[in-house]
Amino acid sequence: MNNVAKFLNLFSEFDLIVSEKVRKSPKKERTVVAPATACAAKSDLLKELKRLTQEYKRAQKSFKNNKISRQELFDFEWRIFELQEEIRRIEEDDFM
Repeated sequence: MNNVAKFLNLFSEFDLIVSEKVRKSPKKERTVVAPATACAAKSDLLKELKRLTQEYKRAQKSFKNNKISRQELFDFEWRIFELQEEIRRIEEDDFM
């Protein structure tokens, strides 16, 4: 007797009813941000991106010298990508 047959034999009195659940995706509300605030946020993100890029270059050298792991280097790359995406979103919102 295989495991499926054992399971069906033990739980033969149970009825499973499966129904499809309709997923409702929440609508994102757009927030209105003042242009001055968006400009200041973009400026801060650009400064952070520049600082992180310099730090990433140091991390690459450390990786070549086997002082940090590949995962730590990837974390730097991922953070740079996140900052670039934030800057891109702010620029898109400015044009809309």
